[in-house]
Amino acid sequence: MPFKVSDQFIEENQVVAVLSGGTEAKFIDLIREKKIDLKRPVYLMVSGFSNSLPAALEILSFIRQRNGIAKIMQHPNDTVFPDVSDTASLTRTPLEKVLHNDKIMRLGVVGKPSDWLIASQVEYSAVLAKMNCQLIDIPFDELSSLGEVDPGMKGAEAIYLRLKEIVTKYHLDGITVRCFDLFTTCKNTGCIAVSKLQDEGIPCGCESDIPVLLTLMACKKLTGEPGFMGNPARITADGQILLAKCTIALSMTEKHEYTKHFESGIGVAIHGEVPAGDYTLVKLSQDLKQLLAVNVQVTRCQYEQNLCRTQIWIQSTPIVSQYLLTAPLSNHHILIKGHHAAKFWRP
Repeated sequence: MPFKVSDQFIEENQVVAVLSGGTEAKFIDLIREKKIDLKRPVYLMVSGFSNSLPAALEILSFIRQRNGIAKIMQHPNDTVFPDVSDTASLTRTPLEKVLHNDKIMRLGVVGKPSDWLIASQVEYSAVLAKMNCQLIDIPFDELSSLGEVDPGMKGAEAIYLRLKEIVTKYHLDGITVRCFDLFTTCKNTGCIAVSKLQDEGIPCGCESDIPVLLTLMACKKLTGEPGFMGNPARITADGQILLAKCTIALSMTEKHEYTKHFESGIGVAIHGEVPAGDYTLVKLSQDLKQLLAVNVQVTRCQYEQNLCRTQIWIQSTPIVSQYLLTAPLSNHHILIKGHHAAKFWRP
């Protein structure tokens, strides 16, 4: 358990200990097995390690999409359900200029979305109608047919080159990849590929997370900036948020080093450090009906072994922390350099 609560509390409530990332699909199993009833409130116990909180954010979003009630517990006394209406002003209907593209944009989805993205499913027809973006499903074996590659940078570069071929073959304007399956098929990661494609001006995301790719497309359209796709790994009440992921566009960093991927312990990942200063946190909802775009400050970067390798602390406001802990637009959020929130809201 992340921390200890009384036996009585567990007996009287629906309590789920979310111990690590990748466990979101197991929550659906609990529903199917009738061990969790979404008609009753659910407490999600989390820690600040091993992507526990990011998984809980995805589960929380899944529950809210089904009109359920859930509470993320970060300590034993964190049991009061807050008023989510306090955060309603943060997420608004996106303007047409945010969504609509003048020409059809072709976006590749290499492999199905990762199994744990339970709150991040999209309707392809809605994406085409609202954003003029055509989502193109690409069999994962077009990438995995590389087979086992070198475990170091040479292999990571081979994955990048194959993805470049896919971008060219399908005439893609953006791409997202079911990258975790590379661990077993190619014995390396897609972290270098995602980083390099972003630096080349091709929005690229991980885990075949389509809402993230659509957010990256909107960010590029309005600001020209590449985005860092981060897991909110730690959140404090005063607005401090730690974003973590194993890849980042090197053009966003002031220094970086290569290391092993966090979850798998293999291949090549990136520990990047970005300059302190002005940034914007952005996310489109999976149904394209809500948008978060808030100006924040990057205060520092860190490195801990029990988190994804690029770790960025941002300072926002207490209301943004409350949004993430009570009514998030799923887990992954995008960080771009500069204060650009007004560009997303000004007609």
